[in-house]
Amino acid sequence: MKKSEYFDDVKQRKEEKEWIDKFIAGQGYCLACGHDHPLDMEGHHAGAKANSDVIVSMCRNCHGRLSRKQMKSWPEGWHDEEKPKKIKMAFLLRGISDLLMLVANNLRWISDQMLSGAI
Repeated sequence: MKKSEYFDDVKQRKEEKEWIDKFIAGQGYCLACGHDHPLDMEGHHAGAKANSDVIVSMCRNCHGRLSRKQMKSWPEGWHDEEKPKKIKMAFLLRGISDLLMLVANNLRWISDQMLSGAI
């Protein structure tokens, strides 16, 4: 093994370990829909990265839904780093409420499927 290949391998293993550690430290399943395949999981900054360090485990689909909602319907400046602490907290609360609405919609869909006999 060449020296450069060795360091590439070490770098790749380090990145894999960091990813696994993040996954294990997280919930290990999507908070919105319950999906739990490790390769489909992502971390979602509940109040946007600029406003909070709160990260929740989400599958790619649910994470995409929440991120699109942030981009389309949140007030201007939500991603700006410099803002008062009170405003950052307001964006965190908005992010948590968006997450809870997504959970509620998923629960409604499941209950409709159960009531119709589909599941």
